[in-house]
Amino acid sequence: MSPTILKVILLTVVVQIGCVANRVTCSLNGLYEHGTALEVGIMMALFAFVPALFAIRAGQWIDSVGPKKPVLYGILIMTVAAVLPIFFEVKTFGLWPLFAACMINGLGFMLVSMTNQQLVGHLSSVAGRTNNFAFLAMGYSTANLSAPIASGYLIDHIGFQSSFIMALSSVVLGLLTFVVLIRPKLPATWNRPKVVKRKGSFELMTIPHVRNVLIASSFMSMAWDLQSFMIPVYGTEIGLSASQVGWILGVFAAATFFVRLFMPIISRHLSEWQTITCAFALGAISYALFPIFENFYLLACVAFLLGMALGSSQPNVMSLIHTESPPGRTGEALGLRTMLINLCHTTLPIIFGGAGSVIGAGAVFYIVAGLMGGVSAFTSRCRKQSLSSAVERVVQERNDERPTKEN
Repeated sequence: MSPTILKVILLTVVVQIGCVANRVTCSLNGLYEHGTALEVGIMMALFAFVPALFAIRAGQWIDSVGPKKPVLYGILIMTVAAVLPIFFEVKTFGLWPLFAACMINGLGFMLVSMTNQQLVGHLSSVAGRTNNFAFLAMGYSTANLSAPIASGYLIDHIGFQSSFIMALSSVVLGLLTFVVLIRPKLPATWNRPKVVKRKGSFELMTIPHVRNVLIASSFMSMAWDLQSFMIPVYGTEIGLSASQVGWILGVFAAATFFVRLFMPIISRHLSEWQTITCAFALGAISYALFPIFENFYLLACVAFLLGMALGSSQPNVMSLIHTESPPGRTGEALGLRTMLINLCHTTLPIIFGGAGSVIGAGAVFYIVAGLMGGVSAFTSRCRKQSLSSAVERVVQERNDERPTKEN
């Protein structure tokens, strides 16, 4: 891994800590100040919905201007989001600063995240791309684990303003790090052919090998959303305590980090599509097991299996997007993926919640298990249409040549 890629990954972690801390604190502050569940739900939906509206255009812009401006503008937008709740306290101004902060925060982080994902792929060799995306995904896991814990501790012992200040400090640290250490090392452009004509924002969905990756990514996002929303519902339904539910979610997050740690080894034996197929198959088994058990320890084991499955998918999806996207349109493909994922984040909790109320949480798990099993059959056939098959052959030829050179 090159020093620049490592710096980009560390920047992503620092900025995401600020993003997650701000989002978590906004939701808790809204509830603490007697905001309704609907108001807080809308607040969280804005975080995903607004980026969904602009993701494709943002991806096209990133393709055209290179990496420097999008990251800088994204961090500056996040700085505004972090400042709003500090200077406009809820007790005085009501919930509107929190709504605005979530909306702006999501938009800024979308620019940073999409650009950094494209940077990691652009700066990586073909053979090392999946491994580098695994390390980037580990960075996401680290931020998602540490930020809520730090925010909760600060809120409990000092107050909400301290958590908002932590979020601002993290974003400002990322801004300074980017301007001083990273920006001068980045390429001015992507050095790829410019796309002269586009048939429309969804044209990429008409390309089979690109569409396959986006479909797999969307269903994996669905599976991820289900665990974060329905595990608390199911745990409450069977009488688990809040701390037990929290531990189950924590075990899931730990498993995503654990499997990404071993992704370099896994990628030597399985291609991207093979890993994604295994992820869907293991996810289907995990979701089918959830309603069977009510014991806390057994549920934690199932959550760990599910975390291993879902955690292994993201690095491989990101690698495939860079391989399958037409030249000069990687950012657009990332934007389309971001739009689809954020639409899932916005709509699926409502759908899952409604279904759980009607047919029960256990039945929802079985339905999703069936869907994931069907998608695993679909992804097992996607490799035949994939452009990455040629890449795999090149990597294999390189691996075969190494012993010869050494001898």
